[in-house]
Amino acid sequence: MVHQLNVNNLGKRFDNYWVFQNLNYRFESGKIYALTGPSGGGKTTLLNCIGRLTDASDGEIMLDNKDVSSIKILKYYRNYIGYLFQNYALVDDETILQNLNIVKKHNRRELSSVLKQYNLSTDYLDRKVFTLSGGEAQRVALARLSLQDPTIILADEPTGALDHKNRDLVLQSLRKFADEGKIVIVATHDDVVMSFADEKVDIANYK
Repeated sequence: MVHQLNVNNLGKRFDNYWVFQNLNYRFESGKIYALTGPSGGGKTTLLNCIGRLTDASDGEIMLDNKDVSSIKILKYYRNYIGYLFQNYALVDDETILQNLNIVKKHNRRELSSVLKQYNLSTDYLDRKVFTLSGGEAQRVALARLSLQDPTIILADEPTGALDHKNRDLVLQSLRKFADEGKIVIVATHDDVVMSFADEKVDIANYK
């Protein structure tokens, strides 16, 4: 199924300061979109509006012609939105197994199979997150996204703390998600990520 996410006349302000306004854009499944612009320019704020971590001040966000604000929030997080953060958003003092099962319960065989896709062995299931390197933690976060299987993936500077090898793995994974029919939106300062994306959206154009 082809999905469309439309932001219509979207604006966000804090007090009298507009982070962005009159933003109109159509995001489609099968593509990777890079949100670009200066630090503090609104990239993360736009992700948070789409992810419903904050409310837009103006406009609407429509997923397949349905206003996302009409979708029950827990259903939205469970079925539609998946996040990939620079800081991984994993629970440090829990095991990998516990972190992967936050989204939905799976057996060890299923979890092992997904970990192998990201070059992590079954032994990792019983390790605590705080014992992982940055690259390993990001691969666990990617495995969790695979298990969740959301419609939209929002990635906030996902390569910012990674070496070239792990950055390439993240990009290949994002491409795989897009090829599977997901909408992938990435906030980034990384020129490599920008050139890898199918389309670039410069938030500075919507001031």
